[in-house]
Amino acid sequence: MLKRFIINIFLFAGILTLKAYGQDFDMQVTLNTDALSAEGKDRVKDMKQQLDDYFNKNKFYDNSLFNENNKQGAEYYKIKSQIQITFSGTNGFDQYDAKLLVISQRIIDKSDKKTNPKYSVLFRYIDDRVSFTYNRAIQFIKNDVRFDPFLSLFDYYAFLMLGFDQDSFFPKDHPKNRSVYFQKAIDICNKPIPVDNRNGWTETGGGSKPSRLVLVQELMNTRFDDFRNAFYEYHWMGLDSLGLTRNAYAYILNALDKIGKLKKKELKAYNIDLFFETKAQEIADTFQNYGDRGVYDKLIQIDPAHQRIYEDAKKKAR
Repeated sequence: MLKRFIINIFLFAGILTLKAYGQDFDMQVTLNTDALSAEGKDRVKDMKQQLDDYFNKNKFYDNSLFNENNKQGAEYYKIKSQIQITFSGTNGFDQYDAKLLVISQRIIDKSDKKTNPKYSVLFRYIDDRVSFTYNRAIQFIKNDVRFDPFLSLFDYYAFLMLGFDQDSFFPKDHPKNRSVYFQKAIDICNKPIPVDNRNGWTETGGGSKPSRLVLVQELMNTRFDDFRNAFYEYHWMGLDSLGLTRNAYAYILNALDKIGKLKKKELKAYNIDLFFETKAQEIADTFQNYGDRGVYDKLIQIDPAHQRIYEDAKKKAR
């Protein structure tokens, strides 16, 4: 009991100090323009640099929550992110159809993070219902008031990535969380959106994926509180604490058990599906040195959709 008390004091102190630092983006944008004509490729040739600058030079975090970003060491907590835009067509002018791959990850907080950094992917999503209006002369000015047919798409995913980042550091009701960023993503979806740009925002246009509104609304639904608090437990109490305490494995298993039980209760659980799709290999690798191969049987029960990954890991486990 005393050991666990000491560990909890250490974890709490870490939350109050290190974890409030960096909410900037370290963003890399890539474009796949194979489907565009030579003229179309020329029209979007500046987009990559414009978006790189937009993410890496603007501040998306709320200073009233994160007022310690200038402290020494903050640079190690940037949200390492990627956005890949794969164009599928254009009307020949300023309207484009595309597919978006969005990936965000953050550093695992270990003593050797400066010399041997390891990262955990928090969010990986393919949005294949993207349409937007773009021309190279648009002003890349962040505006939280009005809907922009181009920039609001990237604002939405910026806030989604920030929301998952905060959930990995703080419980959902913690003063430094409070779902601020998920709410900002919802606010974008609820702005007046031009008819030509509604597909993917509040309307799905068919298919199995949710609209952007539904995806983030699910996270704000109280039925998914267990998922969000388990997300925190998995990362901060679990991954960040491996090597500090054997209890870290217990926290991870407890978090996964909560998420698995919720998945069985909910008819639709888009974010839980995304979690296991993103995390299955990481989970399997985490338990390679656990010392009990039977843990993989439990993981298969929790996440049967990725049975093959856990079975392969079990054969290699020590």
